[in-house]
Amino acid sequence: MDEEEKELHSLVREKARIDAQLTLAGGNDFHFLLEDCADLSDIIDEIDDVSSQMHEKEHAAFEAKIKFSRKVRRKAKDLKNFEEHLVREYDSKHITLEHGKMMVSVIKHLRSKNVDKAKREAKEFYEFLEMGARLGIINELLLKKRAQLERAKRTVSAQISDLEWLEKELPVEEEKVRRHDELAQLKEKLSKAWLSHVQLSKSMPLCELLKKEGLGKIGFPCLTNNEADALASFLQKSKLEGKSAEQLYEISSQSEQKLRHMGLDLPLFRQEVVARRSFLFEIMSFSADSRALAIGSPALAYFSEHDEVARKLVERFVELEKTKEADEKEWERANRIRQKREKLAGVDRASLEKSLQELCALEDVLNGKTAPAKAEESKKEKGLVGTILKFLGGN
Repeated sequence: MDEEEKELHSLVREKARIDAQLTLAGGNDFHFLLEDCADLSDIIDEIDDVSSQMHEKEHAAFEAKIKFSRKVRRKAKDLKNFEEHLVREYDSKHITLEHGKMMVSVIKHLRSKNVDKAKREAKEFYEFLEMGARLGIINELLLKKRAQLERAKRTVSAQISDLEWLEKELPVEEEKVRRHDELAQLKEKLSKAWLSHVQLSKSMPLCELLKKEGLGKIGFPCLTNNEADALASFLQKSKLEGKSAEQLYEISSQSEQKLRHMGLDLPLFRQEVVARRSFLFEIMSFSADSRALAIGSPALAYFSEHDEVARKLVERFVELEKTKEADEKEWERANRIRQKREKLAGVDRASLEKSLQELCALEDVLNGKTAPAKAEESKKEKGLVGTILKFLGGN
């Protein structure tokens, strides 16, 4: 943090010096002066380029001479336009009379094709441009530093807030958390057991399935009692009583030749089996949706009644559902506590508060609330820089 503070102090001091010099030269809106300096620098470079081609164009072809002559006239016009621009800048108080006269003098040297002398007289303006470029770099650096500081402050502040939250939280009620976890595991066991039970029902011989009661309450495809009796009677007579719904569905799609070979009564087979292919397909397609196992649902009641293992699971499931809401809230709170403790592992409040103070101190430096110059360094503020700082009321 000390190195960071030294770097910030250095940048802020340099920014203050450059700001002071440019403000003394061009006022609070010194960017107008910098724009004029940039325009003047461009004009000098362009005139210098034209002047360097003068000797070469003396021996050029006629068309090349004409083009070059036009270029020279345009540059002369640019000089005139810039001179008029300077008058408007002075009238608008964007540049001082002294700088305006100096720029006009530079223009006169350019008109006389004395580029070297123009560059020498424009030395101060080049220095202003260099200061402006450096100021832009410093401002960009300070902008990044400010963004980094703000992110760091938000992070530390959030950590302190989390610590304060943890300090206020009551101890976790472990029994509620345990019950919540048990309920989640129980639901998974019930879901798997339900899937197994339904799959077993779908794969059992259809004759046995037709005898099971209560299937209709859970959405399982069913027949009327008379239809079920007639179908079961046919299957027993035809020695198909051991076939499941899926096996019967496959048999019903076989050719008449194969069916005769099986010794089946084809008219009766068509009436009792083929005519019920959609019923057989519904059994094959029945989905064991675990969402049906809600408290008080027909599926849960049926499952508990027809499966001994399920009965015990359901009894505990019903018991745990009574405290489900409170247990879930406590489980969520316990999770938040655990996550915050993991994030804050190895961090204590005192170190966080110290870090926040250091970050605020750096922010004060950026905001100019802390004087960047130290006692031993203030002796170096002499000459022009010292004069400028004194003029601005600095120390």
